[in-house]
This record gives sequence, C-alpha cells and structure tokens, in this order.
Amino acid sequence: MFTPLRYQVTHADCYPTSVLNALVWLFARDELPGAALQRIYAYCLDGIERGVPGAYTTEYASLALMHWLDEFKTRSFAVATEVIKGHDVHLRASSEVLRWLGRGGVAVLDIRITAVTTHSILALAAGRDHLDCWDPYIRGARYDFGRGALRLETDGHSPNLRLAKSWLDSTRIRRYSLGPLAGRVGVLIRRTRGGRRRNSQASRAGKIL
Repeated sequence: MFTPLRYQVTHADCYPTSVLNALVWLFARDELPGAALQRIYAYCLDGIERGVPGAYTTEYASLALMHWLDEFKTRSFAVATEVIKGHDVHLRASSEVLRWLGRGGVAVLDIRITAVTTHSILALAAGRDHLDCWDPYIRGARYDFGRGALRLETDGHSPNLRLAKSWLDSTRIRRYSLGPLAGRVGVLIRRTRGGRRRNSQASRAGKIL
C-alpha cells in the first residue's frame, strides 16, 4: 500500500517533509524502513535563527542526509541521490531535473517566496510545459502563487500544484520560481531496487481548482 503525501506541521520543516514525501512517493509502506524516517529528522532542522533551534535545515545537513540515503540499503529499499546547485538547476532541454523525472525519480526543489526566503517543494512529474509538484505547505484559498501556478485537486496520492516551466525557471525573484541561478539548489532522488510502483492512473494530476 502506498500512503498519502503529507504536509509540514511547522513553518520550518518543508525540507524534511519534502524528502520524506520523496520516499513515500517512491516506496510502498512496507518497503520503507523506519530508519530512513529517523535519519531524516535526526539530520534536518539543525539551523538556529535568533537563538531558536530547529529554524531551518542547513546545506551541510542536507548533504549528510543524502550521503546516508545513498549508502543505506535493505532488501526492499535502495536509492540514488544527486545534489545539484547553481547553473545545474534549470529546466532547459539538458536539465538533470527533467532527466531524473523522466526515469521515474523525483526532485526536491528550493523555490523563492521572497528575496530572502526559500521553500522546498517536491517535483513529481514533468509535462511539455509544466511540472506537477507537491507543495507541503497548506495555503489559504486566496493565496496567490503567481501567474505560472495552478492548484490541483488531490487526495494525497497525486500532485497538488502545477507550475509552468517558464515561471518556475525564471531567474527573477518572484514567488514560486527558482530565482537567480547562483542561489538555486535541488536534490534528485530515485529508487534503484525494483518493487511496486504507484498506479499511474491513481497518481496522475487531478482537475485544476
């Protein structure tokens, strides 16, 4: 059984929630080891802001977590990961993000909310001119994602947000875009051990809201 994708429970845990959702998307419940969940939260939320711990996840913690996930294997669980930064994070024809999505993988992408604030979302699939994603942050009905975004109806087993490639790949600092090339970060994850796959009919994008 595949479990639904989940939402973050604080303002700070978009990254660990997106990494966990990557594994939830790729593996059935009985394939996913508890050790992976434990390590995600052991490594993440290590950032301190104004003296308050757990404010964000640092790049060092993300790299350490990806190294652990690469090395950890069970009979049903094995993944390959790649961390990409800067000019390597784009959606042109040679995009590593699109290549991994095309091979059944997923991508955790940091998108802009403001000039100083980023937010992690999970890219699940690519269409000709868009990416279908899971945004772990519950937004109000009147929230403006920007002209390049569409909300999608979901039961947790399909994407909840569609982003136009042209909007997402913009180098401008605007809401739900990757922003300036120098500040871009992405984490690519795919399973390397055979097993059950999500039903393609059940997991395809729902109707636009």
